Amino acid sequence: MRGINRRDSRISSISQFQSGFTITELLLVLTLIGILSAISMPTLKGFAATRRLKSSAYTIRSLLTFARDMAITDRTAHLVVFDLDNGRCWLASSETFNPSTPLTSALTAQNSTAVAASRTNTSGNPLTTNSVQQETLARTGGILGVPYLMERSVTLAAVVTNRNGRTLQIDSGVESVYFSPNATSEETLIYLQNTRNQIMSIAIEAASGRVSVRQLPSAEVETLGFETPEN
Repeated sequence: MRGINRRDSRISSISQFQSGFTITELLLVLTLIGILSAISMPTLKGFAATRRLKSSAYTIRSLLTFARDMAITDRTAHLVVFDLDNGRCWLASSETFNPSTPLTSALTAQNSTAVAASRTNTSGNPLTTNSVQQETLARTGGILGVPYLMERSVTLAAVVTNRNGRTLQIDSGVESVYFSPNATSEETLIYLQNTRNQIMSIAIEAASGRVSVRQLPSAEVETLGFETPEN
């Protein structure tokens, strides 16, 4: 009898262990998950906002560096055009860029490059004409004149440049940064801002045309006095 009782006791214990969670236990777990999610959500949003800001900054740096390299390689000045009102930028060639209508370079640069390439060929040989077009387009294919839009919630806050000994800050409209065939440019700072009032600066050296990126500390952001954009 004792053996039977012990066996029944063990069976009862196993069945209790295998019976699963109670509704109270499940509600407690779900409540804890909800609390932890609510605590971590602002941190995750902040991480995503910072990532998008940095992504835009490094993409612009790559575009500026590419413009510098193309100016050196082709012995032709290249520009990066910034449309501050619409939060976009694109590569342009001085051969097709019209300063009086800078926005058109975002739409017609590639076609204009092909036309310019054909006009520079004086041999009259159709095969040579095609090869010149292909060579010119291949160097900047898929990039020249194609606008790059800022990441979501990222804005072009300002472009600050030193021109003819004067410091100019452009907050709206269209501005461009050029690179000459010997890699020189203008001393320029480009500021990107997100809705958390974080700011990345992109700096272009005048003498070398080299481009650098950094995130500004909070104290420096306050001194700049940029207004926080709306969500």
